[in-house]
Amino acid sequence: MADEREDLTEAGTGEPVDIEVDLEESATDLDEEGEEVDPVRFWESRQRELVVSVLNYNLGTLSDLIHSSKIDLSPRYQRRARWDQKRQSALIESFLMNVPVPSVFLNEDDYGKYSVIDGKQRLTAVHNFLRGRLRLNGLKVFSELNGSTVEEIPTPLRNAIETRAALQAIIILRQSDKDVKFEVFKRLNTGGVRLNPQEIRNSTWAGPFNNLVLELSEERAFHDLLNIQRRDRSLIWREMRDAEFVLRYFTFRDTWDTFSGGMQRHMDEFMARRQYADAAVLEEMRQDFLATVSNVQAAFGEHAFQRWVPSSGQWRRQVLAALFDAQMFACRGQEREVLLEKREPILSGMQELFRDAEFLASVDAATNTPSLFKRRITRVRDLIGEQVG
Repeated sequence: MADEREDLTEAGTGEPVDIEVDLEESATDLDEEGEEVDPVRFWESRQRELVVSVLNYNLGTLSDLIHSSKIDLSPRYQRRARWDQKRQSALIESFLMNVPVPSVFLNEDDYGKYSVIDGKQRLTAVHNFLRGRLRLNGLKVFSELNGSTVEEIPTPLRNAIETRAALQAIIILRQSDKDVKFEVFKRLNTGGVRLNPQEIRNSTWAGPFNNLVLELSEERAFHDLLNIQRRDRSLIWREMRDAEFVLRYFTFRDTWDTFSGGMQRHMDEFMARRQYADAAVLEEMRQDFLATVSNVQAAFGEHAFQRWVPSSGQWRRQVLAALFDAQMFACRGQEREVLLEKREPILSGMQELFRDAEFLASVDAATNTPSLFKRRITRVRDLIGEQVG
């Protein structure tokens, strides 16, 4: 929806991502002594590594399990909730029509406790509706229910949804190999809505550094800079762009002077290197990021990461990744009180930069080249330096 797209625009970030996931081993691999693995023995070993149970749950039970935290909808490797109100409503209508709905996949983390591998969006929609958080919208067959919550639909229909409608759950039991759930997650998520680059990183390089990225991406002060007021209405949040911004900052904080192009690849490589960073390193990164976010707020206020449009004399609310780079770098290590005192001349200086053709070229389309990347950072850094002395 247009009013939800308060998102960044940058060349390369909106392209569809094809995912190719290979097994870590195959039936034609060589064993440690260089001999070919017997395909039958390999197949038998794989059967033992994945142990599943299949259960049918009515929707009321599933919602209760989610409410009591026995089903975790948001394990670290999962994407965030993406479905809007209309798409969630369409799923509820499917249950009312007895239309078959695909199975969900759960991982048994402990006895009687599960996390979602595949089916997060479906389970979230069911839970939102049965807990009164979803008002039906866009129904075609049951159009008379549009605008209704679960408490407002006729009792027979409510009972049918809660107790008669069911979802099949395929459960990967805890005795399965510990890495199987990640492999299953990646394979199941190659269909449907494709994973974007940050969602792939979130599932592929889970670990202490990824946990820090997710933690910092949820900071209220950071959401304010990105203009995320309601997470469920923010495309930035739903697609984990806020987490990608955090990763982007750390990646170029440490490597900006050696950047040679290809931002997504650059971030992938940094994520892999930092996956298991030790606690002291992570704490330094946390404090640095929070201090820099505070400095950006002091310097730019509500206009952080926004373009000035001279022809209209207004700031455009859209967040620009190119300005994120420049302003975060420029404000890092500065005195917050001085930046706050100098906000007015800093904003005036940014307006002047947007009248400069070379600077405009560095933040417009195709800004991923090393020369343009360094130009925009240098120009904003010089502006801040002139103001704070």
